[in-house]
Amino acid sequence: MLRPSQRSSSYDRLRAKLIRNPSSYKEVNKKDWNRPQTPHEIAIHAIKGGARAFIMAYGLRAGVHFCFYLLRVIRKKAALSNILSATLKNEVALRFGAMFGVFAFLWKGVNNGMRVYRNKEDRLNGLVAGAVAGLAILCEKQEKRVDIAQQLFVRALQGVYNAGKARDIIYFKNGDALLFGLACMEILYAYTMQPSTLAPGYYDFMIKTARVPHDLLRLNEKNVRGNALSVHETLNAIQKFRPTDKAIKAVQSLPAHPTVVPCEAIHPWVDGCHATALERFIKVVQSMFPIYGTLHLVPMLIFRFSQFSKMPVSMLSKTALGTAKSCAFMGLFVTLYQYQFCMHRNLVKNNIIDFNSKYLYGLFGFVCSFSSIFLEEKKRRGELAMYCLPIALKSYYQILYQRKWIIHIKHFEVMMTSFAMAIIMSFYQEEPDVLSSFVRKIMLHLFGRN
Repeated sequence: MLRPSQRSSSYDRLRAKLIRNPSSYKEVNKKDWNRPQTPHEIAIHAIKGGARAFIMAYGLRAGVHFCFYLLRVIRKKAALSNILSATLKNEVALRFGAMFGVFAFLWKGVNNGMRVYRNKEDRLNGLVAGAVAGLAILCEKQEKRVDIAQQLFVRALQGVYNAGKARDIIYFKNGDALLFGLACMEILYAYTMQPSTLAPGYYDFMIKTARVPHDLLRLNEKNVRGNALSVHETLNAIQKFRPTDKAIKAVQSLPAHPTVVPCEAIHPWVDGCHATALERFIKVVQSMFPIYGTLHLVPMLIFRFSQFSKMPVSMLSKTALGTAKSCAFMGLFVTLYQYQFCMHRNLVKNNIIDFNSKYLYGLFGFVCSFSSIFLEEKKRRGELAMYCLPIALKSYYQILYQRKWIIHIKHFEVMMTSFAMAIIMSFYQEEPDVLSSFVRKIMLHLFGRN
């Protein structure tokens, strides 16, 4: 554990503030507020808060959808005349806005109601109000609730960890990078060995980003699991991807039970592992640029518009730099993973090693993710870890469920959401600095104060 003097300045300030005056956050939260006191005032306050949260959340989600639809128009995959209708009537955006609107309404109503009834402002108010407001997840479709619940749960755990870190109870150096690596270890294992445990949309995104076709991944999975490969089957798989003469010859001489599927069957359209790595990096950066550009630009325009209007050149420069770093990170991530595939096969080919294991593909995932994440800005590393962790947990849960090691609990995602939001909202009211800056800013813009 590091000494307090070795910690970041933000945690030093938080720790000092907690020691000096544990109730300081409560006092800050109370300052200069015109709080509702009567049931009528509380109801009006909750309705206004819910409407504001709905408009902002709906606007954010619709804005992202607008940008992605515009990209489809540019690529001539959609009609420009339908862009407004497709954006404004988008069901995903409406449900997203409704979830945040209902949450804000319930949180503000219950919280202020408890404050007036108990004549006390403390953590219990936020805890209970957050738990009740967690029912807002019912606005989303069933298939999305689990993902949202898991995201919120890991955010609650992050808050608990940060609170412990501020109090010198627990701390891990580069913990965000380590957590990202562990999450990606499970995700990349699922990608190669258990694709059914990943959401179909997310798996398709991985296939398009990594640029290793589904058919070739499944050949590798079949081989790792000890099933025989036929030359006819393998040739049919690579023929879809314009194989080189070298790749065809390598596949034609392939035995039924090779130690590994050779590189020629993983990237049959390019001869040479170095050339494959370079091609992979360039293609990934190109494909991810519009996605990361949108994800960096839209939140800035919505949440920091006043700052953008004052310093447009500076803000756009920061956005461009952030986009470039994110694209380079993803390009390196994919390239390193591919390189480890090729390195393993070359070691087998040269008789240096003679083994293959499904767990290697998880280990490769940890190495490439932990190595590449340092290209991203420090503040984004934790966010990426928090994004990937629920995906990994869901995959791991489904693997355990397949093996009948755990049971399914009906509406467990709703209970998980209420539990997570109880923790998050209690921190938000009493110790907001223990929440990540991303979560804190989102909540402040969408919900404001109690």
